[in-house]
Amino acid sequence: MNLSPLLLITIAFSAAYFILVVYFLVGWLRLKKTTTAEENHLPFVSVIIPTRNESENIQRCLQSIFAQNYPKHLFEVIVVDDYSTDPTLRLAREMQQPNLLVLDLMQYLGNPGEYSPNKKKAISLGIKNAKGELIITTDGDCTMNQNWLRAMVAAYAQSECKLLTGPVMMKPARWPLEIFQQLDVMNLVAITGATIRNGFPTMCNGANLMYSKQTFLEVEGFKGNMDLPTGDDVFLMQKIEERYPNSIGFVKNFEACVFTKPERTLSGFVSQRIRWISKSSRYSASAVASVLYFAYLFHLLICINGLYVLSGLPMSWLPMAIAGGTKLLVDLIFNLPVTIFFRKPVLLLVYPSVNIFYVLYVVIIGVLSLTGKYRWKDRQIK
Repeated sequence: MNLSPLLLITIAFSAAYFILVVYFLVGWLRLKKTTTAEENHLPFVSVIIPTRNESENIQRCLQSIFAQNYPKHLFEVIVVDDYSTDPTLRLAREMQQPNLLVLDLMQYLGNPGEYSPNKKKAISLGIKNAKGELIITTDGDCTMNQNWLRAMVAAYAQSECKLLTGPVMMKPARWPLEIFQQLDVMNLVAITGATIRNGFPTMCNGANLMYSKQTFLEVEGFKGNMDLPTGDDVFLMQKIEERYPNSIGFVKNFEACVFTKPERTLSGFVSQRIRWISKSSRYSASAVASVLYFAYLFHLLICINGLYVLSGLPMSWLPMAIAGGTKLLVDLIFNLPVTIFFRKPVLLLVYPSVNIFYVLYVVIIGVLSLTGKYRWKDRQIK
């Protein structure tokens, strides 16, 4: 039997993809679960929330933080409004909590152009005004259970890490697009934890990120990437890892989970993903970019194999069966412990159908991200 070039390439890529996902699986399983232990000496924590156009969510977010099972005199919340064009700033100020500080970025920066990236400037301003020795950042559309802050602080106290990132989950998930996003984010969070455990941190999430104010100042904050409209999490993590090797940690504790809303519209979803991917070209570790490129090429190969099936040639189905079957099998194995951690194992029932759309999603978003243009929070980025 003569093996076609397409079949040989498919076998090689499928084997590599299988190994890659097993690498993630081993890392996730090796990651120790942390506990929400009662600490005798709790530190003062500053919760920084850079926000823009979150009038629908900001009060709910703040209510969930002020309901934390953490001494009220040992934390503060700093909201930094990033030029909202809706009532976000007013609604935040209406909360009138004694440990709440609301800052208007416009009072500090004036009137920048539409393309100015301001989230990092908002976080920097919040940290400058923070009283806490520990900083934790989140987003204005997030909510938390009452043990979130205690779980993150406990994990920080029990480790020697300079930066901790915690789990993030999208809720609710009732419609197909929402379910897709929930599964996608759960996978990204699991890969984040897995690669950190394997000593090769690739991602983190600014919606649930903890580090000391001193560490932020030591690495000079966002200096060197302030011009980029995204990456307030990953690039900071890279700077800290470069200065303090093996100092990044992941909090594998569901009580430390932050919940954020999925995008309701397809256009919003596409813009969000382009924003996430747009920073990949600036990753300091070339190996990280190589993994991303490989994952893209593998999904593109699946699409090519699908088109090859339509040719009707003898055995034209074989490359597709190998690549598609490998992806479905190893992804299901990986998602079993991941969905159990997030208390959503029922999602495995729909995973085979979701996997089909995931292949198309990776290929299409990869192409669209090349433009580097997207609209986010009513702000055009280019």
